[in-house]
Amino acid sequence: MEHDEGIVHVLDEQVASQIAAGEVVERPASVVKELIENALDAGAKRITIDIAGGGRELVRVSDDGCGMSPRDAEMCLRRHATSKIRTIKDLDNISTFGFRGEALASIASVSRLELRTRRPQDEFGFVVRAVGGEGVEAAQCAMAPGTQVEARDLFFNTPARLKFLKSAIAEHAAITDCVERLALCRPDVSFRLNNNQRERLDFPRASSLLERIRQVFGDKFANELVSFKFAAERLLVRGFASRPTLSFASSRMMFVFVNGRPVRDKLLSRAVVQAYAGLLPRDRFPAVALFVDLPAHEVDVNVHPMKLEVRFRYPGAIFEASYRALRDALAGQEAATDGDDLDVTHLGPLVCSAETEVRGSASDKAEGTSSGAQLLSAPPSQPGLRLVVDRSPGQVSAPQRASVSSSYAFSPALLNMPNRTEAIDQPSVPTSFSFAELRLLGQLLASYIVLEGHDGLLLVDQHAAHERITYEKLRAEFKSGGIKIQPRLVPYPLEVSGELALEVTSAVSAFRTLGFDLEAFGGRTVVLRGSPALFGPEEGVRLFRDLLDSVGSDGFAVDNLAACEAKLKLLACHGSIRAGKTLSQEEMAALLRELDQTPFNTNCPHGRPVFVRFGLNQIERLFRR
Repeated sequence: MEHDEGIVHVLDEQVASQIAAGEVVERPASVVKELIENALDAGAKRITIDIAGGGRELVRVSDDGCGMSPRDAEMCLRRHATSKIRTIKDLDNISTFGFRGEALASIASVSRLELRTRRPQDEFGFVVRAVGGEGVEAAQCAMAPGTQVEARDLFFNTPARLKFLKSAIAEHAAITDCVERLALCRPDVSFRLNNNQRERLDFPRASSLLERIRQVFGDKFANELVSFKFAAERLLVRGFASRPTLSFASSRMMFVFVNGRPVRDKLLSRAVVQAYAGLLPRDRFPAVALFVDLPAHEVDVNVHPMKLEVRFRYPGAIFEASYRALRDALAGQEAATDGDDLDVTHLGPLVCSAETEVRGSASDKAEGTSSGAQLLSAPPSQPGLRLVVDRSPGQVSAPQRASVSSSYAFSPALLNMPNRTEAIDQPSVPTSFSFAELRLLGQLLASYIVLEGHDGLLLVDQHAAHERITYEKLRAEFKSGGIKIQPRLVPYPLEVSGELALEVTSAVSAFRTLGFDLEAFGGRTVVLRGSPALFGPEEGVRLFRDLLDSVGSDGFAVDNLAACEAKLKLLACHGSIRAGKTLSQEEMAALLRELDQTPFNTNCPHGRPVFVRFGLNQIERLFRR
């Protein structure tokens, strides 16, 4: 039998090394990230980064860590060499930044690399040099304890990769972002970044996360943050989040850390976005530094070459804790003082209902029953996961096992302690004030309530304020089993279009949950016998017509969280005081008192601001004083 030559062959070692480098070294910022993480793993307390040409010409990272022996310095440039793991079991308990053993070898294969290192107990340091991963040279050198890794002419031997790098300015920006993220996760370490021999960043060692945030983003930004914390026996969620009055056009200010590691995680990002639902406009994003700490074996960090993504063993519990911690902080429940814990018995234990189902598709909608209490007492959780929060006291019950994939299951071990939501590193500025205690000056353009504060002027949007008040009242009634209905003395007949008639008559129970008591009267006629008590009978007719006119793709169903939230927002918007309505002093004062008693009172349910503040300094500048 005649055999052909074959097309499968073993790659040359140098080619294989450069392919491996492509997984870890995408751009200069990747080199900076890997070298800083190595420095942190070595116990460094001072890290200096020097770059030139956007990092393409030079990346040098110096630290005061534990250093390496001469043997380890030579070994670390070999592929698969690592000091972090020895057996496959070690992959289940990774507590360091680096572990793959690919970073230094990969960087060396695409640069001219020099590594200098010295342990405190050694008399001399040791220098190792390699060009394109080849021709390793080693010798003694004089240096202080620590390690310095210098990579020059990045991608000099892979021109195809080199041409895909961005401008020096863009690469410098990516490096800056990388250093800032790593600095946020380690406030106890000082970081300095020099670009072309000019200092760009200098973050001294900080005593707290809030102090580091001030160093990175400034005092004004830090003063707009509230702290949050959720602690259980094996799970800690903590961090800082911006008030709804501060938002951004992109998600670039959302920082997520898992066990101290900066990551990009869709689950946690979704928890953040949904915690701000109804507080920010749809095209705006918050600033959040979210830290999740849990046992190493509960999270898999070995799912991405650059360790930028993670996989949780119990993502449902992580999502739930992150959402609740943020949502409570945004509701103003975070203001503990003198380190006292808040009373969080209102949260109750987390329990999966007996109907737990897992669809496994990220595009599926969160399902639920038509009960308002069940739908709105729990946050919008994992896709396809029906959740009910048991408000009664007691410990967490064992959840029903997910029927398809355990990746969406809850872990009773992670959440088997009463929830502890408290303030940490609380900013010194007040987080709230009383609208009713401010001096009421009057109404502007029949749309805005004018208030005088101790430091300036406030304009309150009367429609946005009343919309938030109304929405929270409706939401509270909905959670308690359904919106309260006021029967009409005389039933009101309405004729609906033919295409809507069948849909309306088949959704009678859904309308009743929303506060509308109606029945089919034959043909295209329905009779409205009652409407939400909050609005009154005549206003109820108008709201019912508005609800019919605004039917969306989900019809009139309220069997999932997104659908019922949308309908409650519509009712609140259409049933609130409009711009252009003149209010008496008593009406304005009553509105302000109610606003003070309403959660999330800085924004309307659609995310627009309720008030705008004009500080005294701003006003005086307008008059050139």
